[in-house]
Amino acid sequence: MADQAEALRKLMEESQSRRPSVKGLVKIYAVVSGKGGVGKTNVSVNLAIAMAQKGKKVLLMDADIGMTNADILMGCSFEHDLFDYIEGRVPLEDIIYDGPQGIKVVSGGSGLLKMETLEHEVQVELIEGLLSLGDFEILVIDNGAGISRESLSFITFAHEVLLVTTPEPTAITDAYRVLKAIKHYNLQSSVKLIVNKVPSREAGEETFGKLQTTAREFLGLGLDKAGYIYDDIRVNKSIMEQEPVILSYPQALSSGNIRDIAALLLEEGVFVQNVSTLKQLGNRFMKIFGS
Repeated sequence: MADQAEALRKLMEESQSRRPSVKGLVKIYAVVSGKGGVGKTNVSVNLAIAMAQKGKKVLLMDADIGMTNADILMGCSFEHDLFDYIEGRVPLEDIIYDGPQGIKVVSGGSGLLKMETLEHEVQVELIEGLLSLGDFEILVIDNGAGISRESLSFITFAHEVLLVTTPEPTAITDAYRVLKAIKHYNLQSSVKLIVNKVPSREAGEETFGKLQTTAREFLGLGLDKAGYIYDDIRVNKSIMEQEPVILSYPQALSSGNIRDIAALLLEEGVFVQNVSTLKQLGNRFMKIFGS
């Protein structure tokens, strides 16, 4: 592990001279879910594109450990991933690829299963390095589903957590487990909820109401509404076509929902956190999980 960390630091130092320093402000969103199958990655991809369409410089990092598939949803094929960089096989700039609508994409790859063994300082350097390479304004991290250590670790670096669920009872229960873990480990003081695959606005509001009330009464945790996305057959079509729905069917209800969520987040998003404070954000990681 020490050798791996040293190799990563060496690559970072070697590329530092040709990498621009981090300037300006950045907002980091961690997209999470309590279980697979709720559309978390699809939301991450389309949300990143929607923000780019509004003029933001966006980096999407697929950190869905062992189950990375953002590239498939975008119809892309990436030669290298985060694990290649961590193992010292390629420099950091070689794992950042062009995505739709000007977004940049980093794939986790199946090898990211070993990411959980990375030291805290190395994780900080990794995210700091990625952001410094492109003067990004927004980093969207597609986290793994559930409450495993590796899934929770990246939440500690986020300014805002976006929890994706559906109206299904099992999805709601698992979403509550995520909220419970966030509260238990003191990861965030507030979370925003995205209710996906809703048959109606009323169903979305009902799901949000249930989770908001439960989180407040039993956890003392604030839960805000980011929005809801309609259950839309064109989403399934876009997945089969390997093109994000916001591009393949821009007039679809689901696409409009995603644009509304992006607009809300950007309106509320006060970019007050410079990337240099990542070490302060990441200190939560050390307190919770150790090095």
